[in-house]
Amino acid sequence: MSAQPADQRVEDASLDAEITGMIAELIEEHGSEQAALRALAHDFLVLLADADRSVSRGFLRGVFSQGARPVSGEDD
Repeated sequence: MSAQPADQRVEDASLDAEITGMIAELIEEHGSEQAALRALAHDFLVLLADADRSVSRGFLRGVFSQGARPVSGEDD
């Protein structure tokens, strides 16, 4: 049995409810589903480009990335 009166709503705080609310806000903000998807895709691509720039391409697992250092012994 619930401790709350029957006429009181319980707020749904699940991840699915949060996502559904975000989608509704995006559609309201951008005017249509297509415009909301376009804005999300743009933001996603910007985030991917930013993450790509912030990743070191240098020393990985004991080996320097190709072209980072001249190969020893070629022109010595």
